[in-house]
Amino acid sequence: MKRILVDTNLLLEGFEINNEHKYILLSHVNRELDKHKVHGDGELKFKARRAVRFIEEHQDNFEFDVKDYKVSFDEDFDNNYTDNKIIQACIDNGYSLTTNDLLLKQKARMYGIDLVESDGKVSDLSYVGYREIAPSDSELALLYENLKKNTYNLLTNQFLIIKNNHGFVLDKLRWNGEEHVKLKHSPTKKIKSMNHLQDCAIDILLNKEIPIKIIAGNYGSGKTILSVKTALYNVLDKGNYAKIMMVRNPIGSGKEIGYLSGGKNEKTEGFFKPFIQHLDGGDQEAYFLEQRGVLSREIPFYMKGLSIEDTIIICDEAEDLDVKLIRLIGTRLSSNSAVIFAGDYNQTENEYKNNNGLMRAIDKLKGNPLVGIVVLEEDVRSNASKVFACLE
Repeated sequence: MKRILVDTNLLLEGFEINNEHKYILLSHVNRELDKHKVHGDGELKFKARRAVRFIEEHQDNFEFDVKDYKVSFDEDFDNNYTDNKIIQACIDNGYSLTTNDLLLKQKARMYGIDLVESDGKVSDLSYVGYREIAPSDSELALLYENLKKNTYNLLTNQFLIIKNNHGFVLDKLRWNGEEHVKLKHSPTKKIKSMNHLQDCAIDILLNKEIPIKIIAGNYGSGKTILSVKTALYNVLDKGNYAKIMMVRNPIGSGKEIGYLSGGKNEKTEGFFKPFIQHLDGGDQEAYFLEQRGVLSREIPFYMKGLSIEDTIIICDEAEDLDVKLIRLIGTRLSSNSAVIFAGDYNQTENEYKNNNGLMRAIDKLKGNPLVGIVVLEEDVRSNASKVFACLE
């Protein structure tokens, strides 16, 4: 069995575990991951969190080396540079090394360290739907003078979050495939944005030119409430669609309560509470909307063969769908219909961890002009809710 040291770069990008090896993590690498989780940009933060979850899920394959290595293999190399500590650890312990960093590979070859090629990038999410920049005054002026130029190589419907050097958001734009455009803001007080990423989500949710909307992200980040409020506005206030269909795959965390009597509606009623809690009138409003034919509830099992017209579908807890179910729901769309997939891939139930349809959809559909994607981050539910974020 080889003992292979893994560097930060490879952990951020992802790799497949080979059960024949033991993977070594240095304390220096762990500190870099922690730093990126807090101080990185949006995509880097996500990748660092993903790497930490990956290590936790494969903890039996990893071994932690907590020694604080002092660089002695060459007096000209900086002792505070993590790559040099990696080289020193390999020399001291006979570790092999796996990395995608070309300079680190070259340095490892210089000192005769065994290099192991990674077994390929894991199929995991790295696209968050936006890019954050902190341009200089001249770069900012150039951007606004050339709004039809894709200066930052954005995908279609990817957002550009413009910040100053202190992290304050100056502006938000979306590349629509032809030019950078301003975001659509909430036209009603019933749809409230709590942060700049929710602004991006609202822009997607209100845009009829983007019929496939994926709002992903952490618990408490506002996925469901924004989906429900914008759907109600689109149907009841604007008349963009005639109906709302709530879709949920009826599985969940915790212990089952056993056999439930009644028909489909009675058996699945509890799974639709996250939708209904965001109706101003709660259960009573849901009842009246259903009686008028404006609101319906469905589960994927019963959707095969349906053709859904003039409807906005809200598929909540979409992390609990495999690729087949995502495809099943999406292919129901007929004329003048749209679908919202809302989910937190961090809360995926076990049976969908290795075949996660939401993550696959984001990876495969990004950049399609009919698709809008944004991954929300901040928990806006409450300060108390944030306390439990550390329980990973």
